[in-house]
Amino acid sequence: MQPLLAALGLATAAAYPFVEARWYRLKHVDVPVARAVPRVTILHISDTHLNAKDASLMRFLESLPARVGRPDIAVATGDLIEDDSGIEPIAAALNGIEATIGRFYVLGSHDYYQTQFQSYLKYFGKRAPGMRAPFADTDRLEQLLRAEGWVGLTNTTAVVDTPHGKMRFAGVDDPYLKRQDIHHVERAAGEVLAVGLTHSPDVVSEWMLRGFDLVLSGHTHAGQVRFPLVGPLVTNSSLPTTLAGGLHPIGNAYLHVSPGLGTGRFAPIRFNCRPEATLLRVASDGAGDGRAG
Repeated sequence: MQPLLAALGLATAAAYPFVEARWYRLKHVDVPVARAVPRVTILHISDTHLNAKDASLMRFLESLPARVGRPDIAVATGDLIEDDSGIEPIAAALNGIEATIGRFYVLGSHDYYQTQFQSYLKYFGKRAPGMRAPFADTDRLEQLLRAEGWVGLTNTTAVVDTPHGKMRFAGVDDPYLKRQDIHHVERAAGEVLAVGLTHSPDVVSEWMLRGFDLVLSGHTHAGQVRFPLVGPLVTNSSLPTTLAGGLHPIGNAYLHVSPGLGTGRFAPIRFNCRPEATLLRVASDGAGDGRAG
């Protein structure tokens, strides 16, 4: 009996990382910004890595409108597709999400290149952004999103008039591919909220130095495999591993690194790092309590 129980235990332990990778959740997080800002909700989605066969993730994405209602702002921070088969499904899912102020996105490397196997050792050395994979149909992806009102922020800024006042949204192209251009990242006087978007969080300081309130990113998958007391071993980012996922105060502002919802075709596991979409509740310091729920 004992050998059988041991074998079952080992089988369960081996299977669990594959199960957790499909254990999606919507997490609510308060963002108590130090300066005076209006109360807004931001739905942050990232790293879906969707392909046409990923029915479980599609069901979760399609459930979000009923779960969150109509947030003020919706944001997608890249690596939306795994290959071209995911273009129509992710566009349909994101287009089903409404927002009262606006919907904004930036792209990641997987939105430019279809996934191809690369050595896992690359994650333990210096980043090598040179890509040899087939090109993705990026134009098609963006056409489907923009046709329904999503605003692309590839190295550009959008300033939106709202009932609260002017809000600024400034995004860059994927820093992992070294495509970012930060010359437009600035803040004007009188803007009630300024939000930065980037796929990789490595360039977060560019927004913080220019007085932004919040920067949203993805890319790291929060490490994807996180060990108790240790955290992630690798994050594919130059930032400290302690910043690999979740909400972090930086000066008077905050960085939110989404753990993402997908995993990638060749590493379909997660451990101690559930896939998530995040509903951020932004308010002035003292209006929000800073606790995640």
